[in-house]
Amino acid sequence: MKGINFTIIFIIAVFVIGGIAIYAYEHFRYSPYALQVDLGVVIEWLRDRHVDLVDAKLIYELTNTKLTIDKRQTPYEFALSVYPLLSIFKDNTTRLEIPLRSTDKVLPLRFKYVDGKVVVSMSECEIPVGSTILSINGYPIEDILEKYKNLYPTCENFQQVYSFVDKLLPHYPKIIDASTLQIKYQLPNSSAQRTSYIKTISFKDFQKDMHLTPVELYNLGQYTIVKINTFNISKKEDMKIVENVFQKLSNKNGSIIFDLRYASDGDATIPSAIISRLIDETTYLYPKLITRYRYRQVEKKQIPIEPDSARISKDVYFIVDSSCFYTPHKILLSFVATNKIGKVLTTENETSTLFSDLSFYTDEFWKILPNTRAYIVMPLSKVIVENNLEEDQIQIVNLTFNESLLFDKTAYKDWLKEFISRIK
Repeated sequence: MKGINFTIIFIIAVFVIGGIAIYAYEHFRYSPYALQVDLGVVIEWLRDRHVDLVDAKLIYELTNTKLTIDKRQTPYEFALSVYPLLSIFKDNTTRLEIPLRSTDKVLPLRFKYVDGKVVVSMSECEIPVGSTILSINGYPIEDILEKYKNLYPTCENFQQVYSFVDKLLPHYPKIIDASTLQIKYQLPNSSAQRTSYIKTISFKDFQKDMHLTPVELYNLGQYTIVKINTFNISKKEDMKIVENVFQKLSNKNGSIIFDLRYASDGDATIPSAIISRLIDETTYLYPKLITRYRYRQVEKKQIPIEPDSARISKDVYFIVDSSCFYTPHKILLSFVATNKIGKVLTTENETSTLFSDLSFYTDEFWKILPNTRAYIVMPLSKVIVENNLEEDQIQIVNLTFNESLLFDKTAYKDWLKEFISRIK
């Protein structure tokens, strides 16, 4: 009996001590002291690895940017607090990234930022695709964007907002720790407004139910349009779809148009596949790649791209606008400018910000922070693009883009027909 009592007491003691230890750890990891430790880690890793931290002025600015954390903060709050420190870089890359577990709760929705509006581009709930989001939990969507755009501290204002809507707005329940959100929205093609209470789903279900098909093919007479929905290849099936599309392109007559607008971020897989079919000899993906060796910048060797046997020998066009600022977009635009292959079509009259500087940063490096478990993300390399797009490579097409074209395939095809008629 005494043995049994001792065993029970021992088991209870283990659970109690374990619970206290977990509570103490969770209390510590978000404490001001722990957050200051993470801040110190961020600064040290930036000093050691960021490609631009060879510039004395930038090093001085980083070293002398003082931040004081005097209260407990969540990882997202901590990321916003670090904004003044990271915003000294202008690389469109450096940020704090908070990873999601498969069980974390997210919205069954995807969004795009179009003409200053947050539009639903995919939906697995009662909010219809094409709706415009007006508020969440009573907060105007403009206020939410103004606050959380700083999670992308090294981008310009439009790019900050666009990136947050595109990448993180579905994760808003995780950011504010909620399981149900009140969302007020305006119905598509209507002035009617509705309010719905949307229950969250797990991130694992989101990845399955809200999966984006990488590319779509549209045949319009002598023109074949490849609409790129995302540069992210997350499944083997995605790669098969991409390979099948490019195989079809090699057998097509006429011109090829790649629509890059509103394509979600990803890696260099699709740009590399496109480039390999445009070249007839071995070439490099980047015009010039700079990396850091200790405290100086040096040119980095690249693995060359081999030409694909299924070469596209027709006229090639790329449709772009201000949404085309992700690294895969930059890879394609810099290649077109450097090799004078293809023509760029844009629906925007103001092209100076889009084409003035095609240089960009790449080779993201991720390092986990000890307490918040967030990642500091920074570029290890910079692509130098010395050639600009020539005037005869850029054609402005004055044709309005409507948000319905993101999800209405019939409307999109009609728009493409009108677009093609204007570029002929």
